[in-house]
Amino acid sequence: MTHPTFAWMLLEHLSAQLRRMTERVFEYSTLVVRKRLIVELLHRAEKAAPVDGEVSISPAPTHSELAATMSTHREAVSREISDLAKRGLIEKHGSRLLLHDVSALRALVDKKE
Repeated sequence: MTHPTFAWMLLEHLSAQLRRMTERVFEYSTLVVRKRLIVELLHRAEKAAPVDGEVSISPAPTHSELAATMSTHREAVSREISDLAKRGLIEKHGSRLLLHDVSALRALVDKKE
């Protein structure tokens, strides 16, 4: 009460956190592993600036890190990453993960299965 500006900023911060967490729970409960992986990669890509239509995530997350974040197991992440790489949408390049076509990845998330 004595610091209303700080209290308001804290409420805004907590509200944003709650919205993000609600969105994540929705994703985990409604999306298959492939779509959850793509959504997670797109979340990470938002922090990087695209160069020539590609986005580089550096350092590349391990399959185990992605699996823990997505509430699945490493094998499922490995299988889906391999499939996306075969399609030419992503590529592991040294310590970076390149997303070649972000719009195509978004289209896969929006696609009805």
